[in-house]
Order: sequence, then C-alpha cells, then structure tokens
Amino acid sequence: MSLKNWFKFFSLSLVWGTSFFWIKIGLQEVDPITLVFFRVSFATLGLVIFFLITRKKYPMTFWWLYLFLGFFNVALPFILITWSETHITSGMASVMNSTQPLATALFAAIFINEERLTPQRILGLVVGFGGVLILMSDRLSGGLSGQLLGILAMTAAVLSYGGSAVFARLKNKGVNPESQALGQMSFGLIFLIPAMLTFESPFVLPKLPISYLAFAWLGLLGSFIASILWYKLLNEIGPSRVSMTTYLLPLIGITLGAVVLDEKIGWRLLAGGLLIILGIIIVNRKKTLTGSLTAAASQD
Repeated sequence: MSLKNWFKFFSLSLVWGTSFFWIKIGLQEVDPITLVFFRVSFATLGLVIFFLITRKKYPMTFWWLYLFLGFFNVALPFILITWSETHITSGMASVMNSTQPLATALFAAIFINEERLTPQRILGLVVGFGGVLILMSDRLSGGLSGQLLGILAMTAAVLSYGGSAVFARLKNKGVNPESQALGQMSFGLIFLIPAMLTFESPFVLPKLPISYLAFAWLGLLGSFIASILWYKLLNEIGPSRVSMTTYLLPLIGITLGAVVLDEKIGWRLLAGGLLIILGIIIVNRKKTLTGSLTAAASQD
C-alpha cells in the first residue's frame, strides 16, 4: 500500500476503534437513544453538507432501501450497542463488535450462492463463536445479569449489521455509497425521534461540552468521514486488505478503556478477543489455488 493509503487505513481504525470510548463519555449525561439521536443527526448534517458541496445526486427512488437500512443498519444496532455499554465495558463492546465479519459471513452463506459455507468458513465461525462463549462463560450460570444482557445486546446488534450488509449487497445496485450513507442516516431518524420521545421523555439538551464532542466524533468522524474513507480504501486496496481494520478495533478499544476509563482487563476478554480475531482471519483467508485460478481466468 502507498503511504497515503496506510494513513487512511490507520485513521479509519483509530476512528472506529475509539467509538466505544466516546459512547461511554456521551452516556455520562444522556440516555442511550438520545445519544444515538445526536450521533445520527451529526452524521446526517455532515452528509447533507457534503452533498451540497459536491453537488451529488440523491435518488429518492431507493427510499425502501434507505428505510430498511435506516432501521436495521442504523437505528436498531446503534441503540443496542449504546445501551449495551450501560452494562459492559467499552473494551468488551469493541471485542463483541469485531464479530461483524463472522455474522456477515453467516448471512451471506444463507442468501448468496457464491458465498456458501466451506469447511474453512465453518471452522472460522466455530472459532469466533467460541470466543464469544468465553466472554460470556462467567455469566451463563448467573441468569440474565446486567453484563450478560449487554453481551446479548451486542450480539443482536452484530447480527443486525450482518443481515443489513447482505441485504444491501443484494438490493443496492445503482446506489452510490454516499447516497446509501445519507439515506440510511436520514431515514434512521424516522425511527429514532419517536423512540427517544417515547422512552426517554422529556428531551433535555446536554450541558457539558465534552458530550457534544462525543456526539460530533461519533457522528461526523465515526459515521460520516469513516464511511467515505472505507469506500475509498475498498476501491484502492481491495476488500481483503480493508477488512484488516477490524483486527485493530479491539486492541484500540481495550487499550483506551483501560488507560483512560480504568476498565479492568480479564483473561476472558483477552482470550475471547483473540479467538474472535482468529475466527475472522480464518473466514477471510484467500480462496484456494483452484478458486484463484478460476477467478483470474474469468478476468482475461
């Protein structure tokens, strides 16, 4: 990779890896849905300004796609992740979030023929799931404790992300990445605003400047700039290399949580995180030589 692409790579990893820390900061003053509302509002504002400056077209004919992704790829997982951090550490949330490639691979195997399960992918899914079980191992016998509920909420969020990714791949032909980003963020507000006013009423504006810094980081950097960086890297270095950013997120999340928030790092967090990363690596390994030759022949 070029020096410019390495800069994009580490910038993307840093932005996404620190998101769980900023969620913890934002939760000090507001409730989970309110935090998500501000996050998505900042992201939507940034995307609208981006569209106005670049004069890009925004096709409303794909409103049904935006509506679906607005719920399953934005509102629902954002709320679940944010709520989970009221029960688990930011480091554990970052580890659980790193299972997204495993969830995506599982859904892809069900709905996309060319992504069917192979022995290698099955092994990767089993190893990754083993990591999740280790994270929950000291909570399974204690009923639905707060930490277990937080882990289950993160699991549901990851499954929502995985299903959304596969749905978008199947249905988003003709939609450019920027339009999809703006569509899902703006339509996500359709679900977030009534949910916030229903479950967290009355609405109160935060007072601390650091809360708005957290919202801006999560919305403008984590949900707006990072999305554009990801798509640029996808086109410039390919999906295999850009997926490597996933491996750095737990490292950044755990380190930041321990150093700044004084979160404890237990052996289960480390062992579970390593197994999850190993599972992702196994699932995303390059295809066999036969598959590679077939792909190369088809491009000639």
